[in-house]
Amino acid sequence: MSALLEVRGLKTHFFRKKQAIPAVDGVDISIKKGETVALVGESGSGKSITSLSIMGLVPSPGGKIVDGEILFEGKDLVKLSENQLCKVRGNDISMIFQEPMTSLNPVLTVGEQITEVLILHQKMTKSAATKKAIEMLEVVGFSRAAEIVNDYPHRLSGGMRQRVMIAMAMSCNPKLLIADEPTTALDVTIQAQILDLMKDLSHKFDTSILLITHDLGVVSEVADRVVVMYCGQVVEEASVEDLFEEPFHPYTVGLMGSIPDIDGDFSRLQSIEGNVPPPTNLPQGCRFAPRCPKAFDRCHSEIPQLLNKEGNRSVRCFLYESEEAN
Repeated sequence: MSALLEVRGLKTHFFRKKQAIPAVDGVDISIKKGETVALVGESGSGKSITSLSIMGLVPSPGGKIVDGEILFEGKDLVKLSENQLCKVRGNDISMIFQEPMTSLNPVLTVGEQITEVLILHQKMTKSAATKKAIEMLEVVGFSRAAEIVNDYPHRLSGGMRQRVMIAMAMSCNPKLLIADEPTTALDVTIQAQILDLMKDLSHKFDTSILLITHDLGVVSEVADRVVVMYCGQVVEEASVEDLFEEPFHPYTVGLMGSIPDIDGDFSRLQSIEGNVPPPTNLPQGCRFAPRCPKAFDRCHSEIPQLLNKEGNRSVRCFLYESEEAN
């Protein structure tokens, strides 16, 4: 099956005092139709900037895509004008942002914000758009949709606001939904409801999902494949089953080791020593080497390439270089 979205060699830099700061450095991601791919990593790994690059929303001035392609249905989004991109953004590709309270306009009703999208992209009349907005609110679980449509965001709980964001994002039946930490600010019960809702909508509308998260519990619930990022680079990619059964990269092993095990020892959780280095001061060689328990001399002087392994897996680590021919 051909990819719906194919990101090739994406490099997004920020410029400060003539210094180029690599927030995203040569990222490749492929998403098939109807597939859910999780983009995982600690804060500062480049996940959100990758998603903003796909949407054409890199903060400017200061940020810029300097290299690479973002192919959506074969069309390179990087080469589109702002007007051309506006026809894709919100229509064919939608995004749910991390904090729904700051993403929703506090002075417009829920209905006004959903109908605005429908009038712009679907060329609906206001009455038809309002009817569609009520239908979408019902789809995402509001039993009083006809009343909610006239409410302002501050009157809704965090979970309800997130459902409104999902209703807005799905209203134009997008082919790709980008969800940036969609459950971070929500309690565990509401998180589960939102994840179930996203899975249901993905099947109902045949929508592909790029899920940005640092929560591996969320990944195991929703994703088909996982892409692990560290310091702006992809360090591992695998199916969700393979990754949880046998993580390859020492960074992924560390992430998996930090998950509480219901059958294990609760006295102490594993942690990864040190912190993610800032993009202004990246280490020479492998970017994970200063924190890696398996690092050797070569790791501190050379940057490893992303190696393709059996079973559609890839890993950026010298430990697996000798197996590349297998």
